[in-house]
Amino acid sequence: MYSLKPDALYVWSNKTFIFFVIIAMFAMVLPYIGIIKVKFSKKSKCVPVGLIILTILLIGIKGFSAVGRDVLSGYYAGFLSADSLKTYSDPSVELGYRILAVIVHNIWNNYTFFLIVVAALTVIPVVHFTWKYQEHIFMGVTLFLYTTIYYFQGLSLLRIFLAASIGLVAIDRLITKKNKSAFIWILVAVLFHTSMLVLFIPYTIFVFNKLSRGSYILSLVVIFIFFSVYGNQIVGSLSGRYAVYRNTFSSGLGFQQVIYYAPIATLIYFGHKFQNKKGVVEENKAYKLSWALIISGFFIGEVGYVITIFGRAQVAFISLIFVISYYAKRIYARDVKWGNFARLLIVIYGLARLYIYLSQYYNVDSIMPYSTIWGLIF
Repeated sequence: MYSLKPDALYVWSNKTFIFFVIIAMFAMVLPYIGIIKVKFSKKSKCVPVGLIILTILLIGIKGFSAVGRDVLSGYYAGFLSADSLKTYSDPSVELGYRILAVIVHNIWNNYTFFLIVVAALTVIPVVHFTWKYQEHIFMGVTLFLYTTIYYFQGLSLLRIFLAASIGLVAIDRLITKKNKSAFIWILVAVLFHTSMLVLFIPYTIFVFNKLSRGSYILSLVVIFIFFSVYGNQIVGSLSGRYAVYRNTFSSGLGFQQVIYYAPIATLIYFGHKFQNKKGVVEENKAYKLSWALIISGFFIGEVGYVITIFGRAQVAFISLIFVISYYAKRIYARDVKWGNFARLLIVIYGLARLYIYLSQYYNVDSIMPYSTIWGLIF
């Protein structure tokens, strides 16, 4: 059931690509279907039936899958050995993830059950915050971007996407001015994947606002130059399970990062111009946090081009899907035509990001063709 096949068997699949696109379209439509009012203790509450169905669907696709290089190898071996922390096969794996594996293993020693638990812990925070901020964002746009940019990558990379979802809690705490709580939640995310330390970059920019945005950008440029000069030495010093990155040297600038972040920066710039007189303080806070996230994400993306081990750390900035959706709704609220045009461009952007990822990593991450534990192939 869970066995990594030879690389030659992981080939591009048009059927899988279409299947993934259909799931993304479901993510765009289902949140708005079947929102009903139910009385609980004499109080009426809205129950998003469509959103619940979508959540179950996303958890199921991830939990019952039989693809993903890491899922079928390291994570599988780790779970089988997770009788206790002492017996876990790879003690270098972050403590939080090992504790989770040990707890689930002792509840039910079933890898499929473990994948479902991880899928639930990964998907539910995204859905929860989408519902929480529904008045300020397009739910469909947010979850469409989640599926096209992040969700399918998580079919292989369990830990980092689980950690990124935990990191969303930290961003939520920043929005609500709970900076100490945000700090703690970043540390919790780090317990599942060390790369979440990069969240301290936007945290610092947002919380400690004594310096100008230009000063922070200049500081990041200096750090990038340092990594560019000493990148090969840093990569060459890696050991343990990170030693695989020793042979992945690169240099120069990653133009692909410009393609990723320029559209988001443009949307933020024009969306901010539609600022209402009411809620100026809230909008300025959102604007500041948005720029902190995009500056940090672009920086990590460029560093990842020089030192490839940092490449996947961009997942930490999953909150950008909320930023995109927020400013798209601001434009729509002021001008419907421009708002619809912005949403159309966002759909194109999301599909382009999905295609770029799959075309580059479908074999590396072993996710094509998509198959389930029952042998169904899509």
